[in-house]
Amino acid sequence: MIHVEPSVKDANRESHSTYCIAPLVFSSATRHGIIFLDLMRNRYSGLVRSDALRLSKYVDGIPMVDTWSAECPESNAKDAAFLESLLTAGVLTRTPTGIREIISTPVPLNGALTSIGDEVAGNANVNLWQIGVFLIYLISSAVSLRLLPLRHVVRVVHRKRLAALAKGYKFNLSRAADLVATFRGIRPYFFLPKDKCLLHALTLTRYLAHRGEFPVWVLGVKTDPWAAHSWVQEGDFLLDCNPEKVCHLEQILGI
Repeated sequence: MIHVEPSVKDANRESHSTYCIAPLVFSSATRHGIIFLDLMRNRYSGLVRSDALRLSKYVDGIPMVDTWSAECPESNAKDAAFLESLLTAGVLTRTPTGIREIISTPVPLNGALTSIGDEVAGNANVNLWQIGVFLIYLISSAVSLRLLPLRHVVRVVHRKRLAALAKGYKFNLSRAADLVATFRGIRPYFFLPKDKCLLHALTLTRYLAHRGEFPVWVLGVKTDPWAAHSWVQEGDFLLDCNPEKVCHLEQILGI
């Protein structure tokens, strides 16, 4: 276990680079504090605003909300133990992360978001072949989410999108709209997205990738009350999702 000196003086002497967010931990700030998504341990955790502000003095990369700037909690003797507990929990590390293996892609959640599937309608092409492709990705997604660590699932999607971008991939709105229309035409016969947003988003992401479309698979969170949601988005376009479902969320990961 890494030792942290318990005095305020020693804690204040630590530079911002002494602590980093762990490589497979992603974070998002809300008006109430910070939410962490730990892909290594498949779990969410959080800090209240006062703790988040204290943490920001010692840790690189902590997200902040502009309205927090007026608040300045004083350092105290508990800071060292607080940092130590986050090290032990795997949220923080003392080892500089450098370039992360998984880099989150930001998406806009404010402004004029457009729903592909509702506001932008495509031409559905529901046939036995498309049903078979849908079932392959539905079953494989369900099995992956049940049996594999989330970090493995995210890593595979992330690598495929990066490979497509490296080859010059550009989002094709017309093709995406047709694929979403086909997906929506098949989905109600096998499952409903209510309370299954992660399965829905992953299945849609894989279904689209099969046809050469690689939008962003997004995970978002909110507090008061706590909620987590997952969807698929490219720029201002939401794929098979409504703006009112995401406009109140803070993005924590975009793959």
